[in-house]
Amino acid sequence: MHEGKLSVVVDKEKSGLRAAMLNGGVVQSFYFSSENICAGDFYLGKVRKSHLGKMGWFLDLGCGKRGFLPHDKTLSEVPVPGDLRLVQIEKEERDGKSAQLTEQVQVVSKGVIYLPSGSYVAVSHQIEEPEREALRKKAIDWCIAPEGAIIRTFAARMNTEQIAAEFENGRFQWERIKKEAEGMDHPGVIFRPFSFIESILNENHNPSDCTIYSNINLGEEFLSGGVEIVYQYQADLFALHELNGAYTSAMQPEVPLPGGAALVIDYAEALTAIDVNSGSAPTGINWDETALEINLHAAREIARQLRLREIGGMIVIDFLRFNDPLYEKEVLTALMGAVSDDPATIKLFGYTKMGLVELTRKRRRTGLKDRVLAQRKRDNSIDS
Repeated sequence: MHEGKLSVVVDKEKSGLRAAMLNGGVVQSFYFSSENICAGDFYLGKVRKSHLGKMGWFLDLGCGKRGFLPHDKTLSEVPVPGDLRLVQIEKEERDGKSAQLTEQVQVVSKGVIYLPSGSYVAVSHQIEEPEREALRKKAIDWCIAPEGAIIRTFAARMNTEQIAAEFENGRFQWERIKKEAEGMDHPGVIFRPFSFIESILNENHNPSDCTIYSNINLGEEFLSGGVEIVYQYQADLFALHELNGAYTSAMQPEVPLPGGAALVIDYAEALTAIDVNSGSAPTGINWDETALEINLHAAREIARQLRLREIGGMIVIDFLRFNDPLYEKEVLTALMGAVSDDPATIKLFGYTKMGLVELTRKRRRTGLKDRVLAQRKRDNSIDS
């Protein structure tokens, strides 16, 4: 799955921690951590009020924190004000929105995601047949309704006994979480499954060969074979590893492409719009060939930028238009291939009647996009 040597640079900053995941020396993703709510955390929340015709409910999570539980993320009984509900953080707070909660919880480990109320079994498509079908049948046997499980890509490196042990451990962890919640009479955090660095490794399928550079003590309880920590106790580790240029560039709306073309990324309230500009590229009788070359470069770079900036939600792309629409299929194929290694779920819907490409990307955590929007709000408040 990974092309080159993976490394993570963890750097302390005023508001918490920031990190960069690199593949072969090229930044793939930026990460940020503070004392805020994190995706995957388990909380006991207290129902406060309904919202917009029972679309969902706001829950007090304690210590001045709150989250929103959508109607379709509940399990059975309709929440009423004052109820205490065991929930998990599905999406971190961002763009001024509260964290999104779910009662359809997941207990995540390296090879297995235990689903207490999932009622289904799925196996990573990265695991080839016949092992994939064999694992699916095994997992079905392990589950007692309404349990479910997702067998992750990492399970390909494990034997059946290890996978079964992780499933049982997930079940045990869930029982502990429920017992902890039953002993609480007020809202608050119950369990945080991952530390900052563990969450990065987990998102990237727990790589078997990775070096972590850090200027703070991370602890080594999460280490597995092939993961090494190198401590470099000095300020601005991003500068030491020459990452500040990539960080600053990723905050900008324009991304250069070969031949003078460029992407322009615009964050709107409801969606992200990406425009492909031809720039100084020559126009003429071979326009379709020129446009195809630019669009193929753009497709690969768009896939990289979605992950780098942690862009989620609805995304529309205005590729260069062709005289012959048959070229459009080649662009879609290139884009689908380019996003295939993204850890987030991406759905590509194709071209609209207006000639725009639509897709969605599911994200759970905050990223560079949120920092850009936060800075924009601060700048607007100063100007006003």
